[in-house]
Amino acid sequence: MLSLRSECGGVARAKRAATILSLTIALLLGVRSVGFAHATLLRAEPAAGSHLASSPSLVRLVFSEAMEPALAQLLLVGADGQTTKLASSGDPHDVNAIIAPVSALAGGAYRLRWRVVSADGHPVEGSYTFTVGAAAVAAPPVPEPVAAAEEPPVTWGPVAGGAPLIPAVLRGLGVGPLMALGGLLLFLSWPRPTGDVVERRARGVATLFAFAAPLLLALHFIAWSVNADPNHSLSSAAMASGVGRVELWRVGLAFLSLWALVLARRVRFALLFAFAALLVSGATGHAAAIQPVWAEPFKALHLIAGSAWMGGLLWLVCLDRTDIERFAREASRVSSVALTAVIAVVFSGIVQTRLFLSTPSDLFYSTYGLIVLAKVFGLLVLVAFGAHHRKRVLPVLRDATSGDRFVVTLRRELVVFTIVVLIGGLLAYVPPAVKATADASISHSSGQ
Repeated sequence: MLSLRSECGGVARAKRAATILSLTIALLLGVRSVGFAHATLLRAEPAAGSHLASSPSLVRLVFSEAMEPALAQLLLVGADGQTTKLASSGDPHDVNAIIAPVSALAGGAYRLRWRVVSADGHPVEGSYTFTVGAAAVAAPPVPEPVAAAEEPPVTWGPVAGGAPLIPAVLRGLGVGPLMALGGLLLFLSWPRPTGDVVERRARGVATLFAFAAPLLLALHFIAWSVNADPNHSLSSAAMASGVGRVELWRVGLAFLSLWALVLARRVRFALLFAFAALLVSGATGHAAAIQPVWAEPFKALHLIAGSAWMGGLLWLVCLDRTDIERFAREASRVSSVALTAVIAVVFSGIVQTRLFLSTPSDLFYSTYGLIVLAKVFGLLVLVAFGAHHRKRVLPVLRDATSGDRFVVTLRRELVVFTIVVLIGGLLAYVPPAVKATADASISHSSGQ
């Protein structure tokens, strides 16, 4: 009966915590973000629907976010269907602009088709029409082109919630082992008996994550490159872009962590490289394009705090439950670290959500907001696990049997943690609700 009351009390406290967290998120989301939530074409030269007396010498497109010129593609389609690929480049005076010279155009109607990749690494495309010459003013506009087999869609592969599924899943699968590696190395770096069973077991688990992280991150980089490239092929343009270089840095640092742990056998160096890779991860995705001065450090904090939280769970799973005194002592230490990590994860998550969503209603009426709510629900389940362990399990750890039961719930918590990380990988590719709106005469589509 006492156990049943304790469980009911834990559920009630978890519900109260969920209510408080939801109200906090709603209040902080009440302040509108001043950043654009998705790359949008703001201005164009020549303008959409314009009638020019003579041929333009230059095309200039200005977007709401910084662009990756190496991955931009501009096509000019005439009324006869003939398509000309323009030599596009970045505007040296504006990182948000793409420019391309235009040869003398004969009178008639034209459609400009564009596909660009913004600083968050996500492709966006659209088109609009204009006419050249006084006699062409009354000419019918060039129709929107019908997608042909040789014209790849903006997004590569299967799509879920507006996001390319393969890169999104690989991102979660890559970042997850990196977080687990960093967190486990953090606990391996603390003072402990050298060469004991716990250290060997934890090193073995860390080594598995050390191999998995760079491999999966490299696969994510390949999938992102194929998605970002206009022809959906692996090209040097993606590697040369700013986003590509950041991704390569992350992969390289993950490989250095593997080298430091397996070959150099320096745990603290491996920890340094793993946390550096997580810091670099803060400069990827939406954080790189939406108020990066604030979003990037809070995203890095989110990942590193989550890494410490996950690493603590793995450390407890690796412990020897027969040494109940040490197990209880380590469990208490992990609980303290996890409490601090939870606070950091929740706070940084709230800040990022506030930055990426324009209004509170976006949390409930956009795909991005609904996925955020799914992640919040997962975090609440994790918090409930932690509260139960801290209040009900740790005070009664007396023998190996209770330790075994504790580890069973820890493994369940790690399963939930894995699901939350995968949701985060999808969230990084789903477009937030758009605040900026383009001219109605410009058609858009986007891929994340």
